[in-house]
Amino acid sequence: MTGATQFGEPRAFPARDADRRVLRLGLLGAVTMFLVHPPADLWMLAWLAPIPWLILARDGVGTARHPWRRLWLAGLLHWLLTIHWLRLPHPATSLGWLALSAYLAAYLPLFIWGTRRLMTRYRWPLVAAAPVVWMGCEQLRGSILGGFTLGSLGHTQWRWTTLIQLADWAGAGGVGGLVMLVAAALVTAAGAGGRGTGVGGARPGWRPVALALATAGVALAAALGYGAWRIKTAPLDPRSLDVLLVQGSIDTELKHDPDAAVEVLAEYDGLTRTALGAGPRPDLIVWPETMWRWPILEIEPDHELPADVVERILGPATPAAGRRDDAEGSQAGDSHTDHDTSIESAAVRQARCRAILEQDRLDPLAAHARRYATTWLVGVDRQLISSRSSSGVFHFNSALFLDAGGVPVGRYDKMFPVAFGETVPLADRFPILYRLTPLPAGLTAGLEPVVVTVAGLRVAPTICYETALPGAIRGVVNRSAAAGARPDILVNLTNDGWFWGSSELDMHLASGIFRAVEVRTPLAIAANTGFSAVIDGCGRLLERGPRRATGTIRAAVHPDGRTSLWLLAGPVPTATAAGLLLLLLLERAVFARLKRDRSTLPATVTVPVGDGESDGVQDR
Repeated sequence: MTGATQFGEPRAFPARDADRRVLRLGLLGAVTMFLVHPPADLWMLAWLAPIPWLILARDGVGTARHPWRRLWLAGLLHWLLTIHWLRLPHPATSLGWLALSAYLAAYLPLFIWGTRRLMTRYRWPLVAAAPVVWMGCEQLRGSILGGFTLGSLGHTQWRWTTLIQLADWAGAGGVGGLVMLVAAALVTAAGAGGRGTGVGGARPGWRPVALALATAGVALAAALGYGAWRIKTAPLDPRSLDVLLVQGSIDTELKHDPDAAVEVLAEYDGLTRTALGAGPRPDLIVWPETMWRWPILEIEPDHELPADVVERILGPATPAAGRRDDAEGSQAGDSHTDHDTSIESAAVRQARCRAILEQDRLDPLAAHARRYATTWLVGVDRQLISSRSSSGVFHFNSALFLDAGGVPVGRYDKMFPVAFGETVPLADRFPILYRLTPLPAGLTAGLEPVVVTVAGLRVAPTICYETALPGAIRGVVNRSAAAGARPDILVNLTNDGWFWGSSELDMHLASGIFRAVEVRTPLAIAANTGFSAVIDGCGRLLERGPRRATGTIRAAVHPDGRTSLWLLAGPVPTATAAGLLLLLLLERAVFARLKRDRSTLPATVTVPVGDGESDGVQDR
């Protein structure tokens, strides 16, 4: 039987029909929600796409025997379709595609359950419960296991510049919540005149429908009004940075090709020199992530190089110099002079050898920088030789600034390596884990953001998927501002050549657009295979490069400089929603335990059947 409430009972379906209904609506929603993302990119339908899932949240799952299992299968289909590109880099990444999709699929049953819980136990209307739970799910998805935000519902609306201005206080999750609110209002209205039901099974009257539609209308109008105001009041800073973004088109594979480095350099150097021509130089040239294929080297001062390496670089030590030092020490009457001189001589040779090895890696970069005759920001791997590493080497994904004279003036090490893509958790302690992956070694995370002044403007680099992590970009801006150097312009260096021109490029670009709005800072992107782009502080896409083709972008990037509630306080709306969702889970777990405790009472005690709630699942 189903526990009744004053709201009535959920619609009754035979168990087999209920199972089929849950699966049918779940799969329909999986497909419609996939179609609003690239590659289909039917973005205006995003306001209708959640309707099948919302019908389940509105009516409950009835007498279905395994509703959450079926909803998880629907979620799995959705994510397998949406992030299909994750299988492209390497056969091993297909396992990651399956594993990540299986994890993300759990958020669909959580969304249906959480929405239904608020509706039945706490009497929330669908138009309030659905957007709150959706924002909570997106916040959790963007936080757990390092966070995964690609494929967010709000990202579908990146073209609607006026609408997405609300991201500067609610984030992309807030935009998705607004889309879900409007869809929930439509489902509520449809339930008044059709087969749908309200909370507990009763059809909603005209007043709840009117309230739902009015709530959605007011929320949408308020968001558009706020967006229009933010765009109208955007500053017109006369300063600008003349940037040249260089986009090659080189598909990337997880295999070592000794000729690839030369080919990459030839393509990028040729594009750069052609774009420069004989005209005035830009203030900054940007190459994408790791497009300089030879790692730069740094050796810690306390690391002792092998003697044969030192001798090969410097040649053998001169015996005469040692005997002369010994003689001078003997004349001074110091019995320890020859010992001290020997140590000093070895230390000097070690220092000279380190400097030569490090400079040998920098010299080719410096030669190109002098040829370009302007500041150059280039993506490059960095190796740090250190006794602190179990392998003897720390690996970094870096962005290196060189001035017109070829002198390094700043270096940023990526602070947020991609789990299982650039690093394997715990592999620093158990290196054998890398044998289970196609990765030869993992990246070490950088420690702090870097800001370099170019032509009077402060530039902060980021690398690859850091623009897909809202907290990462917020941290770069806030930490730099705390040090007295808030960036005027963000630059992202990325290599999306792993994904062969697929819809991953579109999703990555949409993430960058939302980051620019959230932190009110323009973003320039240099991406191998695309999409290179220039985005202003309002999220307007000013320039975009081609898909899986070569090109260059020469653009004047103007600072924005505004602050935002997102910068000041972080994701308050979505974090609050996530907290509420976690409390629902905790409350349900506690209630279930109390229910189990009651089941241990003596048989003579009468215990009610079920939990006394109409949560859409028949009690047994």
